[in-house]
Amino acid sequence: MKEKTACTNQIRGVLVDFGICFAQGYKAFEVAMWDIINDASQRPIIKLMANDFWEEYQSVNTRLNRINTLIKKLVERDPNGKILLSIPGIGPIIASAFVASIGKGQAFNTAKELGVWLGLTPKQFASGHRSVNGNITKRGNGYLRKQLIHGARTVVSHASKKQDDLNLWITQLRSRKSICSTVVATAHRLARLIWILLQKQVPYAPQYAANQGVNHGTC
Repeated sequence: MKEKTACTNQIRGVLVDFGICFAQGYKAFEVAMWDIINDASQRPIIKLMANDFWEEYQSVNTRLNRINTLIKKLVERDPNGKILLSIPGIGPIIASAFVASIGKGQAFNTAKELGVWLGLTPKQFASGHRSVNGNITKRGNGYLRKQLIHGARTVVSHASKKQDDLNLWITQLRSRKSICSTVVATAHRLARLIWILLQKQVPYAPQYAANQGVNHGTC
């Protein structure tokens, strides 16, 4: 992914010297490059460079797609991977990282221990009879924490469109807290959910409050 981003940034930097600018994002980049290559009125030197740039970009993209496909297949073959893929916000990249790092969570006695190991629990400051929670510790596995927060951000962005217990909890939390606090809290909850489901060896199924008259699962 870093190589793909570096490739697009380098191409943008070269083309901007020739007065060619286009919007950010991979989709905008691909559309703009395709337009340059197929523009009959474009200068020959620009079209020549654009063709070379496009071949380089396609090569990186093809390698990336091949790796992502391999990771997805490996995760889908693993029983723990299948469970992780059923959880909101968890895709093949995050699932493969968790499977490789924690297996089915057997190294942790409780879901809370996994949250602590990921550095998602708040720092505590106590004085006398008063205890205050600060920012998260950010200790432990930084890569897994970052990936889980990215997944949580996706869940939070779509929470208002769903009515299951998890998304209602996120929506209520968002009404009281900032977006960053909500995302981190959701990541912590997902981490605890990961441990519980791996221990029970059951996939995620959304729950609905009893007053809604529907129950769709055990977790």
